[in-house]
Amino acid sequence: LLEGVRGRPALDRAAVADVIERVSCLVQDLPEIDELDLNPLLVWPEGARAVDARIRLAPAASPTPG
Repeated sequence: LLEGVRGRPALDRAAVADVIERVSCLVQDLPEIDELDLNPLLVWPEGARAVDARIRLAPAASPTPG
């Protein structure tokens, strides 16, 4: 589909790669992210945009009594 089908133009694969890279950096920088869902990710011949996102954080660690 990204290559273009039935006479439609190819979609912006570089924009998709950029979204994946940015999400990867976000998850790496914020280890408290337990789940991240982008749905849908719309892609055009020029550009891409996440329309909705859901992020679930890991439970906070309880302080150790001491």
